[in-house]
Amino acid sequence: MANASVKEQVGDLVTRAKRRVGAEQPSAADDDGRVGIVRGALQTFGDGDTDGFLDALRHDVVWEAPNGGHFPGGGEQLGRDAVKSEFIDNCERTFTDFGFKPETFVDADDTDAVVVIGRYEGSGVEGARLHEPAVQIWEFQGNAVARVRIFTDSAGFPPVITERREEEMEEQEREEKEKEEKEKREKEEAKAEKDDSDKSESSDETKSESSDDTKAEKKDDSESEDD
Repeated sequence: MANASVKEQVGDLVTRAKRRVGAEQPSAADDDGRVGIVRGALQTFGDGDTDGFLDALRHDVVWEAPNGGHFPGGGEQLGRDAVKSEFIDNCERTFTDFGFKPETFVDADDTDAVVVIGRYEGSGVEGARLHEPAVQIWEFQGNAVARVRIFTDSAGFPPVITERREEEMEEQEREEKEKEEKEKREKEEAKAEKDDSDKSESSDETKSESSDDTKAEKKDDSESEDD
């Protein structure tokens, strides 16, 4: 899905909402309403307060994200627990820092929704950088978020590090560490053996020289007696 098509998928909703409110950015007063709830939820998520983020959602919230590609928690997730385990936990394993930076909030009254245009940004655990445009639609029932729909190019995200993948990485790290420690021990043992061998050779040479000196001394003594 190209970046242009992301906005096209929600283009009608965004256009109608903008026409009604007359501006892309909400006024300060809007922050007391649904826009404020969404803004606050995104802020708490960015601050690492995942519990605060989840508190903005209904217990039976419907979470819809790109299915396929690498978006963490892609597909449909039902309820807060699923959002936590499939989206939040996967994000924490996959990224060292991650968040959604909103650029535009649009309060769509006729659909009881807030449309947010912005981008996902983050740094992957395995080194990849994320900078991907996205559109979110937060649908409300009263003052509670009943449904969140996310549109973005999931191919632009780094591969998700699942719990199983994390265990495999940890096991691989342990094996590599054990291998390094084994190689270090083998090098130390080889060096110790070489040092012992060098000392033994040096000792033999010293003994040989001492024996030669003794023989020479005896020969000198013998010649002296003959004289």
